[in-house]
Amino acid sequence: MSEELGIPQPTPKRVQLSETEGFQREGFDGHVYVPSEAGVGFNILSVDVHGSHPRKRMLGDTTRTYYVIDGTGSFTLGDTTTEVQAGDLFIIPPEGEYEYNGQMKLLEVNVSPSSGFQDEKI
Repeated sequence: MSEELGIPQPTPKRVQLSETEGFQREGFDGHVYVPSEAGVGFNILSVDVHGSHPRKRMLGDTTRTYYVIDGTGSFTLGDTTTEVQAGDLFIIPPEGEYEYNGQMKLLEVNVSPSSGFQDEKI
């Protein structure tokens, strides 16, 4: 039906590590699998934590989630700090504050219907 209206249909896609853009920050690095600039309402990154991520607040309509693949560390959501385990999922809604630290591998997914992807360091 959508194709009949001239609306292109999404195509299933595989993204290989060799196709990603790497990034490095103090305390963590990783790879961008789906960039914010793709304009699809979400982006996906792998994050290798080897230190701390600064405290941030989500803005606009962005919800950020982290899935813990492996490792040890802690997440602070608002005022509550918890130790992480592989398989944990952390959800930071708009206006939510968070930070994390440790030695762990994370999958980060940001969802923003407007593709705004806004946060601020606090």
